[in-house]
Amino acid sequence: MDFSLNAQQAAIQRGIAEIAAELADPQLTQRDLAAAFSRPLWQVLHRHGFSSLFVDTERGGLGYGALDAALALEALGQHCQDTGLVFALSAHLCACLHPLLKYGKPAQLERWLPRVMQGQIGAHAVTEVEAGSDVFAMQTQAKKEGPGYVINGSKCYITNAPVADFLLVHARTGPGQGYFDFSTFILPADAPGVSISAVPHEKLGLRTAAMGDIRFEHVWVPEEDRIGAEGSGGPIFQVSMEWERTCLFALYLGVMQRQLELCATRSESRQQFGQAISAYQAVSHKLVDMSLRLESARLAIYKSAWLLDQGRPDSACAAMAKLLVSDAAMQNGLAAVQIHGAQGILCGEIERQLRNAMPASVFSGTTEVLKNNLARQLRSAVSIRQASSQ
Repeated sequence: MDFSLNAQQAAIQRGIAEIAAELADPQLTQRDLAAAFSRPLWQVLHRHGFSSLFVDTERGGLGYGALDAALALEALGQHCQDTGLVFALSAHLCACLHPLLKYGKPAQLERWLPRVMQGQIGAHAVTEVEAGSDVFAMQTQAKKEGPGYVINGSKCYITNAPVADFLLVHARTGPGQGYFDFSTFILPADAPGVSISAVPHEKLGLRTAAMGDIRFEHVWVPEEDRIGAEGSGGPIFQVSMEWERTCLFALYLGVMQRQLELCATRSESRQQFGQAISAYQAVSHKLVDMSLRLESARLAIYKSAWLLDQGRPDSACAAMAKLLVSDAAMQNGLAAVQIHGAQGILCGEIERQLRNAMPASVFSGTTEVLKNNLARQLRSAVSIRQASSQ
């Protein structure tokens, strides 16, 4: 077992550190308050190849696998304070670009990849008012008509929707709520009949990632823009979630690394009762606990990413990685506020880190739903072992 990074992986993280100045934004606090996404910063990411990092080098991309992508997003989370921007990038990569590359037919890749390579932004439209954790309760329907489909319905809370150039849409194509009753489509965001909320939702955290709602009214989609076979939307969505719960959540590792360094520095410079607060066990133990949570989450993410690269995806491993990261981000955010004292609750980076961590327990599967799923898998594994021993 080798935990060291190879030369390419070390170069990935080093290269991102070198472009940190290009991602700095002195107006970030104001943009965060205004919930404003930055296309200029997106273009910086695109110029360095990050908006197409899964695309193979023959097509002009970086050709990253899961672990390389996780390392890149971790480094971006550490060196770019605009966590909402990195989140928007991650959603585009894991839930839009990866499914297109994995399941898209050659003709689809020829049509859509040039748009990605030009810096266009994707949005993954799956969530509905009554179909969040219960994704198979979705009501948006794609009805087969001649050489294509007509989509009617609505989606909500869709990351990147207000700024998207293209959409990956999941819709019902079967009569029931089974695994094979849904299909996946790709279409331009400005297709006739598509209405996207112009003003992003006001939200607690990740405010610089634009989130909005989408309505589909008799939207015509040709059959050649269905990704995969009819009824394969369930498997496509599951794979997307495995990559999202692994690679996207790596960005929080970088945020927590920067946060830990800020807290260590603050604990040395802040004097109380005649000495640095780092001399007090209550504070030093907080720093140790932050480090323990970060390192545990990092190991889980790296393992899940390694399994994806080995062609051995493990939904339980991805779920556990997501749970560890989201809990660590929240707990470390609270600890960082405490260590910084009054500075921690003033508008700025420390309080923003906590706000940005809070949605992590909700998106990509809520903490409660993932724990229920893991509990079922544990019970099933025990039953199988007991049956085999009899």
